[in-house]
Amino acid sequence: MRVIDLENINYAMRNQTQFVLRCEEVFHDKVGAAAATILASRDKKPVVALTGPSGSGKTTTAMRLRDYLNNLGVKVCLLSMDNFFLPLNQRPPEATDWESPYCVNVEQLVSCIHQLMEGREVDIPWYDFKSGDTGGYHKMQGDKEAIIIAEGIHMLNPLIFDHLRGEANGVYVAPRTRIITGDDRIVRPEQLRVARRLIRDYNTRGHSLRDTVERAESVDRGEVNYIMPHKGNAAIHIDTFHDYEPCILSKYLREIPRFSQELTPEFLEKHGLTDLMKVVNGVPPLETPYVPMNSIVREFVGGSCYEY
Repeated sequence: MRVIDLENINYAMRNQTQFVLRCEEVFHDKVGAAAATILASRDKKPVVALTGPSGSGKTTTAMRLRDYLNNLGVKVCLLSMDNFFLPLNQRPPEATDWESPYCVNVEQLVSCIHQLMEGREVDIPWYDFKSGDTGGYHKMQGDKEAIIIAEGIHMLNPLIFDHLRGEANGVYVAPRTRIITGDDRIVRPEQLRVARRLIRDYNTRGHSLRDTVERAESVDRGEVNYIMPHKGNAAIHIDTFHDYEPCILSKYLREIPRFSQELTPEFLEKHGLTDLMKVVNGVPPLETPYVPMNSIVREFVGGSCYEY
């Protein structure tokens, strides 16, 4: 587990543009290393099962990996597990909440992956979260030489991964770096992911800050029950933390109306986020415009070149 001192972040912020670009170069190299491992075993394992908890940046990582491979002349078929949710009226009793792997139409997902591997044209569903039903389909052309990337929170769960184990590389994506505050407190990666979701869910899903914090408890239970136990299925691990990230999260959090009124000291203490706010309040806001449009942080603060 990597650790970084808050003091080091503040020191690097003296040259914001250099700091941002250096961090982005580090992450680019991580994607490149993952691509090299995938290509080395593509004959036996043409499938990439990419997972990570909510707020991990797995969707952007999957897209960055696709782009990297495309630039090498490799065809990639990219699937999102979220589009393979079962309609609400077809879910089994085990599907107790959205974090459950039993919400996924595993048979359809695995079938689509195998058909794409065979070079066939496949009808890929998209899921309408407002209606709780499959909203339609779009065509995707497979290729026997393609890499198939399937991303989603349950891709390494045995309910899915056991169908793909012999032909898939598992990739686990999440921020892994811990931050040490000025008074030697530790801000854990799961707290950083809450900060990411606070901004994203306020701007794109209409959730209040308090709603997101309270929903995080259910998300965390799902992670403990369904995601973390299966990290061992991953051959590749990618830390999605960017050292400048606390500074850009600080900027966007502080710009949210009623930020201070909603996230009171008492509320933060109750939900174990006091140390996170020490970081938010202890770094300068990032002002440089040179955050790449394909950066993981854009998945949460906006301005990405990708559609989510």
